[in-house]
Amino acid sequence: MAEYLRPSSLEEAAGMIAAHGSTLAIVAGGTSAMRFAVPYVAYAMGVRGLGMNEIERSSGGLSLGAGVTMRQIRDSLPIPALQDAARGVGGPALQNMATIGGNIFAHPPNGDVATVLLAMDATVTFFTTNGERTQKLEEFYDSGAQADGLLTRIDCAAPGGELVFLKCGRQRFNSRTVISVAACIGLDNGKVGNACIAVGGAGAHPMRCAAAEQALIGRALDDAAITAAGDEAARASSPGTDAVASEWYRRRMVATYLCRALRQIAAG
Repeated sequence: MAEYLRPSSLEEAAGMIAAHGSTLAIVAGGTSAMRFAVPYVAYAMGVRGLGMNEIERSSGGLSLGAGVTMRQIRDSLPIPALQDAARGVGGPALQNMATIGGNIFAHPPNGDVATVLLAMDATVTFFTTNGERTQKLEEFYDSGAQADGLLTRIDCAAPGGELVFLKCGRQRFNSRTVISVAACIGLDNGKVGNACIAVGGAGAHPMRCAAAEQALIGRALDDAAITAAGDEAARASSPGTDAVASEWYRRRMVATYLCRALRQIAAG
């Protein structure tokens, strides 16, 4: 049985992570540990008492503690796409416990909230034995999603356009994710001025689709541009096969759901 550790400060938590490395599991809501088989660890570190459950709002955006729950996001945030993503994470009991920090580290194809945060160009902050370290969420995933400290905060600016989240699931309510897409599109004189597109369930972690973004920028958001973006996103995907869906099906749904999201934006 793993030894349970309860740090009383961020400094102590960072020290435990540095000391125990991969033999330590970090537990906030604990829902990932309950839902998925995890390798044996010698230590489990509880972090719910470290005060990382606050939501700070400003005119420029949001700062979310890593311990903020899906219920807090669902009930308190003024961003419908984030609320929709949180609402689809299991049922009410799970949403009361599951945290935004855990969602960022969720096993694929889960991580719906992280997909929206990618489309918002969010940054993540880790507390390490050498102090705080902040990086783009996209960079964190691109580097293999390996943390050398404790995730404490996620920051994101207000969406730079219309932000839409869609999830493909086998059932209407609370089903496992097949894939998810989030698109933030800013229009300038009828053409796409900026685009952030993210896909979940299409790889080892949520991913930005740069080729799909470039297929839109400078063009009218019409059927031709939307179809091109969907095709690029599907080509960039490398989903897996499991009991929920095949690789072939997931890849097709990436294109289908991204096109739906973009048409929803185009329709205003």
